[in-house]
Amino acid sequence: MAQTDFRLRPSANNDRNGHFDDVGAIGKTITPEIVIALCGPMGTPLHDVAKTFKELLQGTDYNYEMVNIIRLSEDIRHHKKLIDEKSICRLIEAGNELRAKHGNEILARFAVRRITLEREKAQAAFEAAQAAELVEDGAATIPKVTVRYCHIIDSIKHIDELKLLRSVYGDMLQVVGVYSPIEMRIARLEKAKGPEDQIHDLIDRDSGEEIDHGQRVEDTFPQADFFLRVDKTTDTHRKGRVKRFLDLMLGTVIATPTLNERAMYAAFSAARNSACLSRQVGASITSGEGEILATGWNDVPKAFGGLYQTETYGSSPDEDRRCWNLDGGLCSNDQEKRLISNAIVDLLIKEGLIEKAKRDDVYKIIRKKSQLKSLIEFSRAVHAEMHALLSAGATDGGKIRGGKLFVTTYPCHSCARHIVAAGVKEVYFLEPYRKSLATKLHEDAITENENELEKVRVMPFDGVAPARFLRFFSAHPKGRKDSDGNMHTREAHPVASVTMEAIPTLESLIVQSLDSRGI
Repeated sequence: MAQTDFRLRPSANNDRNGHFDDVGAIGKTITPEIVIALCGPMGTPLHDVAKTFKELLQGTDYNYEMVNIIRLSEDIRHHKKLIDEKSICRLIEAGNELRAKHGNEILARFAVRRITLEREKAQAAFEAAQAAELVEDGAATIPKVTVRYCHIIDSIKHIDELKLLRSVYGDMLQVVGVYSPIEMRIARLEKAKGPEDQIHDLIDRDSGEEIDHGQRVEDTFPQADFFLRVDKTTDTHRKGRVKRFLDLMLGTVIATPTLNERAMYAAFSAARNSACLSRQVGASITSGEGEILATGWNDVPKAFGGLYQTETYGSSPDEDRRCWNLDGGLCSNDQEKRLISNAIVDLLIKEGLIEKAKRDDVYKIIRKKSQLKSLIEFSRAVHAEMHALLSAGATDGGKIRGGKLFVTTYPCHSCARHIVAAGVKEVYFLEPYRKSLATKLHEDAITENENELEKVRVMPFDGVAPARFLRFFSAHPKGRKDSDGNMHTREAHPVASVTMEAIPTLESLIVQSLDSRGI
């Protein structure tokens, strides 16, 4: 029997020997399309930032043909029939009702559907225009059009919305956390609020409502790929900040990290050393000039100095006395809080203040709903900030005074007093920490108001998120110069290359789910 020749015939995806060119075929599916999701606390100029992105992307520096702004508040108005609603509070409640009925990610599903429809509509229009042009020229075939799209989602408010968007778009999605100082946010809300709205109530609800389907900006914002600080009202200021992000994300310039970005990346990297059961936290300390003095992370101290850590590959865990390796992996802080809760309940029963039959119910209330749940004093771990201060003090203690501390999570009140005593001038954080009483217990020394220069200022970090540091600041795979030593001038293209092969399939699953439910 003659042997069948399974080699592919020459085509656009075959090399000169007729072999299928895998790399070339996959390379042709790489898309310049991007999805930008904005997230920011109430009162931040998100709409203005979205318009700035659109204006710059359609300019000559980036040449994106179609930039589509998707305002999720319009979906809320449409589905809850609130077209002329002026009350911000009512819009928040309407969004919560949609999440409660259809799932926390429902607004992200609406965004995916709109992205799909806008792409199909724009693609058809571009192909029709090109077909007409080619017919005039007498061309025999119509090549497939590659259109440079950008979809801007204004804005996401819940962590489940972000999770769904990341699961569909992967590295095509870029999340930008936008924020402004609180005084600027209040001034903007004064102009935008409805007659029934109370500004401080709006800010509190937006930050993190207790209900699961409420707005949870405080949880969502720290997951951004880039933190964009807008602390001036001028267009030039806003454009400058947005342009830096676009240059990094689209690889159009050679850029290096700021001192603050480098310091926060060091803190983020240090956090990966931690084996704490509660959370991984990292910190770094710099001098006033930006020199990194030390890093630290949260973990259990060992005798004669330092923290437990993995010394070498294959090290025996027998000498590792961290919580994960003791008592079945029970957190010491939680263990002590259980003992205290039980002791309180037993005392209440002994004194005749509650019935023994209600013991379990009272225990749950004390353990889960009282301030006892916020206690952190019984952890065996040295906190990241303290570890960094100790390390810096052993080497460059004199440079700490007037320096800066970068930490992945807002400092707790226990660390706050050490930060103040060490002479640190500014603290930058990524994630909030609701349990912290730092500003309450040390209001004389610590402030979140950036204008109070006579106190230690605790401020949100801005710039490239540590998770994107290597991606944004690594040299281009093709190098930075040609064979003659001239710097490459590159077309704007996302540095995180993504293929379009799977994305329409994932989008269709989301759209079909909405259609099947009639929403």
